[in-house]
Amino acid sequence: MTAFDYVHPLDSLVLRYKNGRQLDLAPAFAQLLSQQLQDQGLLPLTNTCLIPIPGSRLSLSRRGFNPAAEFAQQLGKKLQLPVEHFILHRHDQHLKQSSLSRHARRATAAGLYYCSRRLDIPHAILVDDIVTTCSTIDSATRALLAAGVQRVDALAIARTPHKHF
Repeated sequence: MTAFDYVHPLDSLVLRYKNGRQLDLAPAFAQLLSQQLQDQGLLPLTNTCLIPIPGSRLSLSRRGFNPAAEFAQQLGKKLQLPVEHFILHRHDQHLKQSSLSRHARRATAAGLYYCSRRLDIPHAILVDDIVTTCSTIDSATRALLAAGVQRVDALAIARTPHKHF
């Protein structure tokens, strides 16, 4: 589930958040997504933790922060859920996902994420900023399930409509 589609003019807000370091937008994004969950009757959530998608070293050094992690923190406050920052890890990758085709994204994301230990978590929710092909979510989900998480769902600020990609 996402707060909104990644289309004009909302896409510019996400870009200002990610690339313009306007971290003050994260609470607003969290409020929008929380309202979506409420409207769908999916709240309250119990026995659940939020796990942000780890950023690449390159994007972390370029931005100075992980947009998914900052958003997860705000969403965790709003939903009163713990945020687990050190469960999911990312192998180094030098290709920028946004520069790749749909097929290439799926290929490079396979096996990109891992967990360094066995997990006894009944329900985890992956948190990302923008979902395009779901290849990142799929790879991260596989890593969590392989580590022992029983159920994995995903939330994001925005999703790219299929016809736009």
